[in-house]
Amino acid sequence: MSKDADVAEQALTEREKMLRGLAYDAMEDPDLVGGRLRARKFLKAYNDYPPPTYDPALPPMQYFGPDERLQILADLFGIPLEKARELAIEPPFWCDYGTNINFKGSAVFMVSSSLDADCAQVTIGTRVMFAPNVNIYAATHSTDVIERRAGLERAYPVTIGDDVWIGGNATLIGPCTIGNGDVLRLYVVSRLVILTRLRIGVTIAAGSVVKGDFPDNVVIGGVPAKILKHLDPPAPLSE
Repeated sequence: MSKDADVAEQALTEREKMLRGLAYDAMEDPDLVGGRLRARKFLKAYNDYPPPTYDPALPPMQYFGPDERLQILADLFGIPLEKARELAIEPPFWCDYGTNINFKGSAVFMVSSSLDADCAQVTIGTRVMFAPNVNIYAATHSTDVIERRAGLERAYPVTIGDDVWIGGNATLIGPCTIGNGDVLRLYVVSRLVILTRLRIGVTIAAGSVVKGDFPDNVVIGGVPAKILKHLDPPAPLSE
């Protein structure tokens, strides 16, 4: 590292280092410690909230309410209540900060015991489904023993595209990108140009350990995960 780069890195806050994939101090920095304690307060309130009483007259998503409970998620993730209403998260759910989780779309479903170690940015697309005990590890430690002895950590982002199904006990390790979601294509039929959207997604087999980048329209699995199958694209939908 050059002298100028070293000076620039020293000028960064520990949070800025964390979000840039640089070595950072998570245990002594007041801002980061406070952020994790803040998240614990919201997580306990959400996980301990009493379940609603079934009422056939209510819409299905009300099962994850009421708004008082969903407001806890909104505060945890730093999103509007309207956005929190589009999330179906079964307790218990755990994360480090909450504010580093970006829900790009809606209709996200998480079954119990999902864990997001969101020390780096974790981006989740639309119509993403999590089976039980899915772990997302954006946090890590260096293989450099000296760095670990100094109490430093690192973090790398995890991005999950649209229409991804993640099987039980799967683990995603940053840096990691899973698919890109919908793909727009132009078709010309009898001189008529049609814009179509292909609903393209990824399936991750249960128990997989996933790291790195994977394209759309595949099934991946194994330890470490690899592409097991390429899927035929679905029929286009006219826009």
